[in-house]
Amino acid sequence: MSSSTIRANKACFEGLVLQALAYGALVMLYIQITQVLVRRPKRNRMFWLITFYSTALFPLATFAFIGKLIFMEKMYVGSPGEIIDSKAYYGVHCGEWANVISQVCITMIPWIGDLLMLYRLMVVWNYKWVLLIVPGGLYITRFGMAFPHLLTMIRTNPDKDLYGFIFYGLCVGLNTMVTIMICVRLFMMRHKAEMVLGNLQASLYNSCISIFVESGAFFSLWSLVYLSLRAKNSWAQDIFFQPYSFILALTRMLIILRMAQDRAWTREIITAADNGILDWEVSSVNSLPTNVSKPTDEMTQKLPNKFREDSLSSRSTISP
Repeated sequence: MSSSTIRANKACFEGLVLQALAYGALVMLYIQITQVLVRRPKRNRMFWLITFYSTALFPLATFAFIGKLIFMEKMYVGSPGEIIDSKAYYGVHCGEWANVISQVCITMIPWIGDLLMLYRLMVVWNYKWVLLIVPGGLYITRFGMAFPHLLTMIRTNPDKDLYGFIFYGLCVGLNTMVTIMICVRLFMMRHKAEMVLGNLQASLYNSCISIFVESGAFFSLWSLVYLSLRAKNSWAQDIFFQPYSFILALTRMLIILRMAQDRAWTREIITAADNGILDWEVSSVNSLPTNVSKPTDEMTQKLPNKFREDSLSSRSTISP
């Protein structure tokens, strides 16, 4: 067995270990989301959307992981007398049911995962639909490219590498673009959010970790590394390929968790930050709303007691 084959087999196994770790983290996130949703008193439309999305994404990841685990177990354990070449073994046995189920689910995970990112892009940019033209076009193109790519993954095809590179190239392009657009928008909004929400409350939205999670930056970086290794035909590409879809699902579940906890950017917060006004919300002492004049005595008398300035230690923001 050549050294390159040994390295490829090792990379395949290490990728499987990372896949198991990513799936374990996904299980923990799903449990947390379920607990938050059960305790959530307000069962509005967003509640049901979060419930539907997490319930759709988690089973796909589960079936993908089980199918991949069965397939890899047969390769490493089921053939003890054979000298295993992971790439050659996959080419011969790719039509087995475990691999077919796994590949179908792995192909569907990005469909659902990237829909969330397009939705979050619209929320952050306050539904400026023109910004959706290029990312939406990439999404539709990648959606169409998924079918020939899936066929090459479950049957022997000499064009498998070409289709795979195009498919993952579109995925990287889409996610990198969306990540950059969300990061730029949140960076632009950080000072406005502080003026409307106050420094303390705005820190939940403006921190580096929050922006990193909201933009899905971790998956974008992961996919860039994988595509670079694949372009170089590096033996290490399997380390990033095996957990690829699970990293995508993990980053989307983190966003869903923030949405369930009401810690994600919403349309109301974005609109308030743009206008400088957050209706009937009390900000911290350091809050300084823009375009808001001090209420007159007549206006103050009409306010409920809990919103009057003499009963609060902090200022209230009142729309003109």
